[in-house]
Amino acid sequence: MYSGNISIIGKPNVGKSTLFNLLISKHLAGETSKPQTTRHTIDGLLEENDTEFLFVDTPGINFNIRKNFNRLLNKNALSAIYDADVIIHVVNYFQLDSDDKKVIENIRALKTPKILVLNKIDLDKKKNKLLDILSDLPKDIVDLYDEIIPASSKNSFSIVELKNIVRKYLPQNKKKQYKNILSSKPDKFFAAEFIREACITFLSVELPYSLHVEIEEFNHEHKLLSISATIYLKKKSHVSIVVGKNGSMLVKISKYARLNSEKLFNKKVYLKIFVKYDAKWKDSEFFLNSYN
Repeated sequence: MYSGNISIIGKPNVGKSTLFNLLISKHLAGETSKPQTTRHTIDGLLEENDTEFLFVDTPGINFNIRKNFNRLLNKNALSAIYDADVIIHVVNYFQLDSDDKKVIENIRALKTPKILVLNKIDLDKKKNKLLDILSDLPKDIVDLYDEIIPASSKNSFSIVELKNIVRKYLPQNKKKQYKNILSSKPDKFFAAEFIREACITFLSVELPYSLHVEIEEFNHEHKLLSISATIYLKKKSHVSIVVGKNGSMLVKISKYARLNSEKLFNKKVYLKIFVKYDAKWKDSEFFLNSYN
């Protein structure tokens, strides 16, 4: 029996969450084209043959924004590496920039096995740049990693190979190390994340980062899951944008979140969403505690 914790790290918008979902074959982490979709560390357990993979998705590490909230996200992402048996560092295959190198400096001294994933190789239509990129990587960076693998979260390229590589570096145990659950996060956490993911997907760039979702009611019945949620907004003018003309945007958000919830929880979902203005939602005890 092989089992261990695998932390997936990297700067924002390199495809960590999509890769995480592919590795566990479940949609647990929000997937959008916008940076900082992931705010929390999210774990997901995959049991495959004689192996327990506990993959951990992390917020994008961004050292350029000095806000306290961003520092908290960085702290949560970097703290995940100290519990890891294997570290997967995801970068865009076509560039290794200064932000990537800052992440590298935070893992350089660790003895933990490290895998560099060159993601988004699907963007190289002729597949003729990869050898050049590999040959251009500085030797001290190449030597840092135990494995380097090109991949594509978009079309699932190298996902099976990546799992096989990870397995080689996991500890061996005589019995299971993890409880037989999909994630340590509660079900209502994912219901809130699906709503937030919908907001990020359908709303303008700035607005989703100034909102917060709280689940007020979460009731499992025999064949139905009833959810009541509130979207909190920092600006009063944003309320009409989230609701939309005749409620059209809120219907769109609700449908997206409901369908993802039904797929994850495998039952019908009744979802009711309220929208409220609260300029100080980031100061609420509930919100701050959710990141500790």
